[in-house]
Amino acid sequence: MSLTTKESEVRYEKGDYSIIGSRRPYVDAIDKVTGRTVYVTDISLPGMLHGRALRSPHPHARILNIDTSAAEKLPGVKCVLTGKNVRQKKWGPVTKDEYLLAIDKVNFVGDEVAAVAAVDEETCEEALSLIKVEYEPLPAVLSMYDAMKEGAPQIHGEFPGNVNHHFHIPRGDIETVFKNAYFVHEGQYEASLEYQAYIEPMGGVSVWDNRGNVTIYAGIQTPTWSRNDYAVALDVPVEKVRIVQPPFGGGFGAKLSQQVHPLGALIARHAKQPVRFCLDRVEDFQCGLPRVPMHFKLKTAWDKDGKYLAKKVDILADQGAYASYGAAITLTAMYRIDIMYQVPIVHSEAHLVYTNKVPTGCFRGFGNSQKHFAHESHLDEVAEHLGMEPDALRLRNIAVPGYMNPHGWKANSVEIEACIKTGMARSDFHEKRKKFFSFNKTESKIKKGIGMAPCVHVSGNRSFIKPFEGGAVLLRMNEQGKVFVYCNEPDMGQGIRTTLTMCVADALKLDFDHITVPDPDTDIVPFGLGCFASRGTYMATGAMHMAVNDMKTKLIKIASQILELPEEDLTLENGAVVSLSDPSKKVGYPEIAWKHVCDYPGQHMLGIGHFTPAGVEYPDEKKYNNISGGYAFGCHVAEVEVNTETGQVKVNEMWGIHDVGQPINELALEGQIQGGLAQGYGWALMEHLRYGTDGKIINACFLDYQVPTAADIPKINAELVDSFEWTTGFGAKSIGECCFIGIAPALQNAIYNAIGVRFYELPITAEKILAALREKNGL
Repeated sequence: MSLTTKESEVRYEKGDYSIIGSRRPYVDAIDKVTGRTVYVTDISLPGMLHGRALRSPHPHARILNIDTSAAEKLPGVKCVLTGKNVRQKKWGPVTKDEYLLAIDKVNFVGDEVAAVAAVDEETCEEALSLIKVEYEPLPAVLSMYDAMKEGAPQIHGEFPGNVNHHFHIPRGDIETVFKNAYFVHEGQYEASLEYQAYIEPMGGVSVWDNRGNVTIYAGIQTPTWSRNDYAVALDVPVEKVRIVQPPFGGGFGAKLSQQVHPLGALIARHAKQPVRFCLDRVEDFQCGLPRVPMHFKLKTAWDKDGKYLAKKVDILADQGAYASYGAAITLTAMYRIDIMYQVPIVHSEAHLVYTNKVPTGCFRGFGNSQKHFAHESHLDEVAEHLGMEPDALRLRNIAVPGYMNPHGWKANSVEIEACIKTGMARSDFHEKRKKFFSFNKTESKIKKGIGMAPCVHVSGNRSFIKPFEGGAVLLRMNEQGKVFVYCNEPDMGQGIRTTLTMCVADALKLDFDHITVPDPDTDIVPFGLGCFASRGTYMATGAMHMAVNDMKTKLIKIASQILELPEEDLTLENGAVVSLSDPSKKVGYPEIAWKHVCDYPGQHMLGIGHFTPAGVEYPDEKKYNNISGGYAFGCHVAEVEVNTETGQVKVNEMWGIHDVGQPINELALEGQIQGGLAQGYGWALMEHLRYGTDGKIINACFLDYQVPTAADIPKINAELVDSFEWTTGFGAKSIGECCFIGIAPALQNAIYNAIGVRFYELPITAEKILAALREKNGL
């Protein structure tokens, strides 16, 4: 793969790949399906205890007294902790507003009040039942619409009006544009509280050594960066915290910095023994950081030909009881979509408020999903008003390569046009709209519709650490010629372990059996931010490109000495360095690796790689500067049938067409697209964490919280358009979030196409459809 330089930018060019771009099963697939994979709950350390937490039954209450004496006397109990008998500091990834154990006040049902360590889970449960807590219930804020009202109860005294953050980002003279526009459209939309529904609830195993160092075995997306948060929570220097990330059962954004890990470590410190602290499913529903609910007010301006002139958005976001990543999520919702359309003037404002409900956090799309539902529903309304086809309106305004939006973001590789046109062709979109229009005039109770929505997401987001963005890879070849890959963009089921293996195998011409990607251990792997903002593949393969080239150079240099041939005559082939002029002359990697160990006594050969995307800067005080090196695009299409007598929606088929740059593993990408659309189906039509008037979740189990099953999901068609992201070595962009965020508005638009009723709040359930049809028909 070669590099060219143009206008001070590094531009990578597509290489001649043999493995990259193929379809490969995950390298850890056999272990997973045969039950050999070791998850957190499989880890058992000598002397390990179990930990559990006592949780508040009230949404808002003052703690008057806690009596732990009976629990402390129970045989098998090692320690009982409360907020009053342990040293702790407020912590949080953005706003430090939460204690590991509540001290004076609880702020939601599920807030941790006390914790125990005991010999088994049954003893833990009995101990919790013996703890007596006296509460003084306080008035609670159970709706984001009430949070800022005059006289509303204050949840955190340091945040008047329950406002955690207020953002305002104006770009241009928007009122003049609205005044002079041919058409101005307004709408309001609401995205609901949704649980991530990963297979494995949150948990960890913690153990302290006699020097005050803690090791936390945690299924976590951000092992190195979360050390900083957990050090604050535990009031220890960050160098005292080590995180080992074993395989874990999905995250979807929720498993960044989370309360369960440092609380487990706190229990272990006082128990003076290893402690496994894992949530059960009900607890995970209660405090697992579900999606941030948001209300959008959208106002847009257009000319008569469908040119997008201006956009104004006002957002109200529900953070729940504690801040987590809510500020960054809300900021994303304000303007992430602005790189997909060429809109010269945009104004965004948002209020992020506290309520006495479960703290909300990251979920696939990170606020961008909520905005896509609102915006892409809104644009279908605009298209209808202007007499344009939905795809035509989008194609009139989409970004092009080199486009720089009003926030200073620059799109490099852009194949959104190909995504939309391919989606229209594969789904037979226009022909079906004509057929369905005629069919829906009949007396049939079934009405048919088809809808579409394009989508965009970043490949990494430079908004968290001002001096740092990028990734690093360390390759180590041992004396037998086996390569170990150390990287801090961890595998959480998305297949990055396989992606890295494929890159090494292709670049170094090495069999998969000679490549190992160990579980990330923060004492060993290079520094990195982890996997969020769809950064894993883009950052890790960018660093990997440098690392494999570094190792390739070293292999050829030593082989040149062994073969007594010039370096320019040598290439890599089948685990050996081979002469180009005389292929019979070659030397295998084990011999080269052994010579390296002998020449540099005991030192394994290393390949060192690091990557920072060119042209990416931390946003200034006005939130201006390019935040990502690669923007991934897509187009989602959904075909539905609506039963007008029952309100039931049957989704017949869905399409996901994506621009991911150079595909690394097409099988994994296809799986991501299918999984993303399936999960988006649930968000659009089924999933909603519901609260009662007492501040308790009323569907905190899978019996009552519905998620789609294999019986619900229709045929999903996944396709990739030709693309190459020249800012990163192997040319790959993201897929993990972009494959989710377009299907909810596509389904909304399809339902409208079928029955002529639009819904402004998710999920779109049968009950809502029946009520809307009755209202439409005057019943």
